[in-house]
Amino acid sequence: MSAIHISKNGQQLGPYSVEQINEMLVQHQATLTDNAWMEGMQGWEPLNSGAFADLGIGQSAASDTAEVSTQPSQAPTQASSALVETAVPIGGGSFSIGDSLSEGFGFFKANAGASILFVIISMVIGAIPVVGLLLVPLMSINFMSGVKRYRNNGTPMDVGQLFDFSHAVDKIVGPLVVGILIMIGMIFLIVPGIILALMWAFLYCVLADRPGTSFTEAMKISAAVTKGNRLSIFLFMIVCSLLAFVSALPLGLGLLVTIPMIQAAMYCAYESCKGNS
Repeated sequence: MSAIHISKNGQQLGPYSVEQINEMLVQHQATLTDNAWMEGMQGWEPLNSGAFADLGIGQSAASDTAEVSTQPSQAPTQASSALVETAVPIGGGSFSIGDSLSEGFGFFKANAGASILFVIISMVIGAIPVVGLLLVPLMSINFMSGVKRYRNNGTPMDVGQLFDFSHAVDKIVGPLVVGILIMIGMIFLIVPGIILALMWAFLYCVLADRPGTSFTEAMKISAAVTKGNRLSIFLFMIVCSLLAFVSALPLGLGLLVTIPMIQAAMYCAYESCKGNS
């Protein structure tokens, strides 16, 4: 049975069966233009795409709609109730700085070779004007995707994943836009820039966690997930900055460990903060 998730209004709903999805379409709890995802897909696609049409999604909606229209007072169906019950909250969780860093270091130990190569490649590409500005954020997001896969099923980090250019526009433009907005905020008395930086601290994590999500939607989700955790995130950033500073003292060699560890820890913190999603 296919377990399908739907994305609506910044929330990830599901999983649902094909039959439940069709019932939701009939009850107007979902539309064929809603983005959805199931195991094996590279990213989110609308329900009217070929992958879902092959499963029979939407084919019975037209005939069932006529039947439902003759019974306007019918009680909500099981699928309709499921929409409310299985709506996945965005945010509401919390995280421990120590636990996140510990988990991040655990990821590094298990994927040391790929993590060190990530830092070296990022530094080399980052030294190239413009190219580094565009590609390093994309590589960081792809690195966090590797952290997600490792957390979910123990899949080792693959260096080739760093150059995954799927959904590249959002992976490149999103960090660029957020960086510019934070810089503008810093110019105006610094505080607005700090607030924006905390709101969008999980932008990379969201884009890694939800392939195909637009960067504007990812900004909204990050703002929702960080709500209630921004002081902790601020303290987390201070701790990470101190770790990076200390590790840079011995000829910068320590950064080969702390940079991937901190990025992995950031993703782990995001997973904790987003609650049950």
